[in-house]
Formats: sequence, structure tokens, C-alpha cells
Amino acid sequence: MSKIFFGVMALLFLSLLSTVNSPLKEDHIVQLAIQTVKGQADLPEEVQVRVVERRESPIPDFDMVKLLVVNKDGEVPIVVYVDRSAEKVILGDLFIKGENITLKETGDPRISKIGSKFLEAEKASLSY
Repeated sequence: MSKIFFGVMALLFLSLLSTVNSPLKEDHIVQLAIQTVKGQADLPEEVQVRVVERRESPIPDFDMVKLLVVNKDGEVPIVVYVDRSAEKVILGDLFIKGENITLKETGDPRISKIGSKFLEAEKASLSY
């Protein structure tokens, strides 16, 4: 009798563990990305935001969420970086070693590489 009880308890525990880490967290990350884009861009109600893809980001402990903002004039791809705890969001271009990873991911045909001379600390000057 006690073996059956422990067996049932083990099955319940395993089923509980499998539901805790799965789609709820994933949906929360995607929803956070969508809400951030809608809030920052001040999009009207008729504009749709669709999820294209969610995968691991080049930034450690962040996921990359590719979204497509669709309105009557066309579609605009947007990449949002969300940390796995769903507390931090990065919205903007990500450059790694002079290459614009965000433009590469969105498929933007513009130049996505900065010349190496621009990235040299001694010669680079940024003004605001």
C-alpha cells in the first residue's frame, strides 16, 4: 500500500515540475516583448503585433523575440531582447564586433557592418 502511495506521489511531483518551467514562462517573455513594443511605439489598436520567432540571444541570459508589426501600410520587423527572468527588456540595435545583429536578424537590406576604424577607441568620437 505504501509503495503505491509513494508511486502516485512521485508521479504527481513530476507532473508538477514539468508544468512549472514550461509554456507559462515562455508566454510571459513573449507577452512582455509585445507589450514593450506596443507601449514604446504607442501603437493604435488596429495594428497587430505577431510573433515570428523566439530563441536564445547572443546576450547571455537573454532571449531574442522577433516580432512583426502589421498595419494597413505594411509590415515592420522588430527584435526585442528579454532576459529569462522577464524583468529586463532591451529594445534597439545590438552591435557585436561592429556587426549590427538586429539588422541581420530582421533582414534589413541596409549595411549592417561598421568599419573597424570606427570601432577603434582612440580614433572614435561620439557626439550627442
